[in-house]
Amino acid sequence: MNHYYSLLLGVLFLVFSQVKCTGYLEVSFKSDFNLKSVLNVSSANNSNSRLVPFLVSPNKTETLSRIPIDFNETVIITVFVINQDRLDIDNATITSTFIPRRGLLSPLTVMYPFTGIKINIGCDPQYYGDQCNVFCCSETASRVGKECNSLGQLGCPVGKKGLDCKQSISKKWCKCKNKGSCISSFGKNLHERIQCSCPVGFTGIHCEREVPSVEMMSVYGVDPKKFEIGTAKMLYESVVDNEMVEVTRPHSSHLLHNLKINDA
Repeated sequence: MNHYYSLLLGVLFLVFSQVKCTGYLEVSFKSDFNLKSVLNVSSANNSNSRLVPFLVSPNKTETLSRIPIDFNETVIITVFVINQDRLDIDNATITSTFIPRRGLLSPLTVMYPFTGIKINIGCDPQYYGDQCNVFCCSETASRVGKECNSLGQLGCPVGKKGLDCKQSISKKWCKCKNKGSCISSFGKNLHERIQCSCPVGFTGIHCEREVPSVEMMSVYGVDPKKFEIGTAKMLYESVVDNEMVEVTRPHSSHLLHNLKINDA
């Protein structure tokens, strides 16, 4: 047994550690129209930006994957859109500013020309944590009968505890809220803690806090010669529930937006 403890202690030093943030941004779009678009991803304190052109077809999801981001910077995404199916609206510009954190929620509502927008912050394999800065090697953990839990710590399967992971976690040890799961985590001195693994939309020690949703602003350019009252009415009434939202919550139907009239 002493040999097992020594092996486990050695693994604990190797299996997880704080490292440089290593994750990415993924954005998905859905619309009823044919769209020509460009996604610009930049940060508040950095002039560098990434431009990603893409096309959206009606009722099909277009996903832009693995866009590198800096977790230490506020991210600004801007979507430039040209709707090929409407001649009375020249373009749309949709912007959002947020602090990148794993588990970030997409906007609850979206506006013309989209019916769905999903913003996902993902971690590279073997990386965990809100900022994808916790490393845990699952292969190494399995050698001592453990696994990397959702927090990136060495632990047992959900609901189990103990060095042999054969004991069940009692409800009196677990105070997770909002349907959070009880998990065990081992520190570098083999001290075991019972922690909460939170479901999508919640965070905190006991999953007691709601994760905020991203907000977006839409600005439209229209051709004055083709602009009609019906066009403005359509824009202001086009706020819809986001088809791709992760969590349904009560919300105001108002989405921050402006209507811009291009010069004739």
